Formats: sequence, C-alpha cells, structure tokens
Amino acid sequence: MNIICSWNRLSNLERNLLVGISVMNFPVDNHEEWKKSFEYHHEMGLWNFSTNPKQAYDIIEKLINEGYLVEFKNHSFKKFLCRIALSAKMLSNTPYSEAESFQEAVCLAALRAKGVKLETCL
Repeated sequence: MNIICSWNRLSNLERNLLVGISVMNFPVDNHEEWKKSFEYHHEMGLWNFSTNPKQAYDIIEKLINEGYLVEFKNHSFKKFLCRIALSAKMLSNTPYSEAESFQEAVCLAALRAKGVKLETCL
C-alpha cells in the first residue's frame, strides 16, 4: 500500500482506522458501513492502537507472528523510537519511527513496515 498522508493532521480515529486497515488487515467490504462499525467500537475503547499502549502491543504481537522483528529505543520521557522489518539485515537498514509516545512509535513503524508512507511525525 502506498498512501501518503501526514500523521499529525489525522485524528485519533483516522490514525487507528489507517492502522486497522493497513497493519491489522481489518476487512473492508462495504467501506461506509464498516467505518461506522469501526467508529462505534473505537468509541467503546477498542482498536485505539495509537493511544492505548496495551493495544499497541497487539500490533507487535501480530507482526512478530508474521515474522517481523521489532526494535525499540526510549531516549527520554517523550522520545520513543521503533523500527520493524522482516530480517535482521533489513532491520539494521530501516530508519526508526520517532514519536512522543510508545504507541505512536509502534503505529508509525508498523505502517512503514507494511509500505504505508507517512510524513514525519515530529
């Protein structure tokens, strides 16, 4: 997938929708009907990948099960780095995705690993 958008301009719902479709492979048969269902579940506290650390771990678990490697670095209270790739060689050549929260760094790295192009987060 080759989507170009600015992470900073997206609402939390839009961020989580993008992650749900691009990373978690949520099926989207009837887009409008599915989006309403996603919004309902999102309001109930589900699929908040970019704001809930526990749900960000669901992304990590899924990608590890698919064979991806995940690397984290925490430079300060508000500087988290994450990169995700399919091999150790690819991982060492993959730039880190940087964000102010663990869960955003995971989402950005997961989107990058799945081929979604985003403008810089910070």
